[in-house]
Amino acid sequence: NEALGLVYSSKESIIAALQCGRGVYYSRSRAGLWRKGDTSGHYQTLHRIDVDCDGDALRFTVTQNGNDVKAFCHLNTLTCWGEPKGLRHLEGTLTQRLHDAPAGSYTKRLFDDEQLLRDKLVEEAQELSEAQSKEHVAEELADVLYFAMVRAAKAGVSIDDAVCELDKRARKVTRRKGDSKDFRIKAGEEILGKK
Repeated sequence: NEALGLVYSSKESIIAALQCGRGVYYSRSRAGLWRKGDTSGHYQTLHRIDVDCDGDALRFTVTQNGNDVKAFCHLNTLTCWGEPKGLRHLEGTLTQRLHDAPAGSYTKRLFDDEQLLRDKLVEEAQELSEAQSKEHVAEELADVLYFAMVRAAKAGVSIDDAVCELDKRARKVTRRKGDSKDFRIKAGEEILGKK
């Protein structure tokens, strides 16, 4: 739920956005509707519109799209607040590496070697489960996130896709028990036993 920019809306733009399922706003400079992406190709898929606690501001939850780059800002960045940081920055780097990796790129090696990527995911998850200090847990979590996001980028799955899945699960009425799966534990042990 990252803020991409600050825009104006009108009754007409809200109706248009809901009707077409895209980010549609009010442009003061054009004095009319602004269908984000009609000229730039950087359109938005609208997921929902929320009203703030005072009822005087709206939040459009969107997925930013684009053929060349996912950019909301006219400066060709995802947000109007500069380049993304953290997981968004990593996601962008991984997407770039998937299509154009420099020579010797470890990420490219992971994309090309499914066995290595699988082994690293299992290895780093085990290290995370065994980490004790706050600092060590953070380090191992960063490793798990990196390798998981390499796997996701290879499959064309974005952070937004994962967030949508988490939101769906949060709305479930029934839950599964959540016990560990013995066959998965054994497979992980076999992978780790090879090292």
